[in-house]
Amino acid sequence: MKIRKYCRLPLVLPVALGSVMAFPAKSQGSISNPDHALTLKAAVQCALTNNPEIRGLQADAASARGAVNTAKTWENPQFSIAPGFKSVRDPSATQFHGNFGLEQKFEWPGKRALRRALAEKDVALRRLALEGFRSQLAIQVRRAFEALQTSLQLVALREQQLTMAKAFANAAQKKVEGGFAPDFEATKAEVAIVAAQKSLREARAQSDAARVRLNTLMGAMPNQPLSLADESPEDPMCSDRASLLKLALATNASVRLKETEAQRAGLNVDSAKKSRWPDFTVGPGLEYTRDEQIVGFGVSVPLPLWNRKQGEIATAKAELEKTRAGLDQLRRAIGCDVTIASQNFTAAADSLAYYTPALRNKLKTALDAAEASYSEGRASLLLYLEAQRTYFDTQADYFATLQQLHDAEAEMASAIGLPVDVISQSVRPTR
Repeated sequence: MKIRKYCRLPLVLPVALGSVMAFPAKSQGSISNPDHALTLKAAVQCALTNNPEIRGLQADAASARGAVNTAKTWENPQFSIAPGFKSVRDPSATQFHGNFGLEQKFEWPGKRALRRALAEKDVALRRLALEGFRSQLAIQVRRAFEALQTSLQLVALREQQLTMAKAFANAAQKKVEGGFAPDFEATKAEVAIVAAQKSLREARAQSDAARVRLNTLMGAMPNQPLSLADESPEDPMCSDRASLLKLALATNASVRLKETEAQRAGLNVDSAKKSRWPDFTVGPGLEYTRDEQIVGFGVSVPLPLWNRKQGEIATAKAELEKTRAGLDQLRRAIGCDVTIASQNFTAAADSLAYYTPALRNKLKTALDAAEASYSEGRASLLLYLEAQRTYFDTQADYFATLQQLHDAEAEMASAIGLPVDVISQSVRPTR
């Protein structure tokens, strides 16, 4: 299954999308029950429910929220005690002596706020990773669902072709036995059966593969039987490239994640600059003996003489520039992918429009007439075979073009980063 290259999210989304086909299978009664046809909406919901990667991404978001709480929490104060003895010579005596201290560390103003902002950006990054994965998963489920629908239609076509090939063989055999046709016609009929059987086997293999992909995405056993609902096709997606590109740059989770990364990198630069200012520790102290007690208050501040954090600041600035360059590259890649997918979608839609219902009905009528004429001896073998070949090749080309349209639609949705139904609601068709 193909996942768009620009969706390589820098957290866990690339791993999640790369392993979407590998999560453990679960038993789903609603999937395997043949009395209930599976709808596209139910398939998407099933995948979103069963996918363990979603739970992993949700756990990552919860972990990031814990880091926010940590960033808001003050450090614990430190209590110190140093017991000992004090010896006095004149008069000779030994008495208890102890130093007690209580210290609290205070960060330079603004450091805690920056650390909290960085933690909140991590939460936003993980939420965007989860959102992007859910969208891509829904897109791939729809693609697998439509591929299975098309492959099942192709199987039905090849079964019809095999039935007609067998009928042709029976008619040809009768003609040969009656002396009205040469033996070649019977041999040709056998070849037609072999060709039809081969095409049917390939179509069934294609259908089985599509069913395995859809089952795996939904978390079911790969070979579990599926009964798909005969849903009416939705309105075609808008093919206005400018609108689609604008939508992709505004809503794509990958772009928003990269933008958030750039914001986080900017906060890292501010944090590196702020780190030049030292933290300080303050607290009271007590020096105790039996005859004397000394109470004091101390402040401890490191002097920023040698380490001015220049290395950390340079590294943070370089990371910021690298992130911004990656954002620009991602936007260009998305523009390229949306444009190519839109072109493929438009080409597939235009090609599909050539296969009008009237044309397909004409071919079916011509095939039925040629079959009847051949059976009655009014049509030649070549005419009948040409009619049969034209009909089935045209029907197969129609289903192949339909699948190309679905694939292009899925590629466009994946490039934009939103499910097809969401795109259709966001951008009105211009065609």
